[in-house]
Amino acid sequence: MSNYYKDLPPDLAKSFDDELTSQSRQVFDKVVETDWRLTQHNFLVNAGGAVAVLAYLGSNSTKTFAIWSLICFVIGIVASGIEIRTLLSIFGSLHKDTLRRRLEFVENKILDTELGPPVNVGGCAVAINHWCGWIAQIAFVTGIFIGISLFVMQSCNL
Repeated sequence: MSNYYKDLPPDLAKSFDDELTSQSRQVFDKVVETDWRLTQHNFLVNAGGAVAVLAYLGSNSTKTFAIWSLICFVIGIVASGIEIRTLLSIFGSLHKDTLRRRLEFVENKILDTELGPPVNVGGCAVAINHWCGWIAQIAFVTGIFIGISLFVMQSCNL
């Protein structure tokens, strides 16, 4: 079945239109939610990181072992911020594509079999999002491992 909007029975055409409208609303809600989370994330990690660093630096006279852990955590913070920003970009692209597909379908420019989103609608943002997520998780685990290891070695005077 490959039909334009005008060639479909009215109830089926309305069903397709309702589905595309629903997809558009859902994706737009995700854009708004992700943007809110990005703002919250940026504020919390920056404020939390600053407080943790200042508290540690003010309470310990031997600070050298903490530098490596802090570098890992900063890398993780930056990577997670990029990850969330690219997720917002992906949702924005999906939203625009959903609006385009609905408009083209109603204007009889695409067939009902072409209503699905393209395979790579997010572009390179999908790959960036994926790898930044891994980098952030690995940096966190590495920072903890390095911090504990160096603290134990310093405590045992190794």
